[in-house]
Amino acid sequence: MSDEKIKQFISDMSYWQKLNLMIAHYMITTKQSREDCYEEALVNVGNDDNVEYALESMLNIGPIIDGRGKL
Repeated sequence: MSDEKIKQFISDMSYWQKLNLMIAHYMITTKQSREDCYEEALVNVGNDDNVEYALESMLNIGPIIDGRGKL
């Protein structure tokens, strides 16, 4: 997915969609509790660069979850 398409996709997302994406990203990539992930997401959801990073990370996480990639 091109950077332009990712930026457009993020700009089309609602606040709640961005927040849920950020929570999911933190829950998968950290060992924090759901509550801590929620708090961190609340702090960072206002910055679209953070949301873009989380989305790109989530799109690229497949090989890590199915065991074929390296951590």
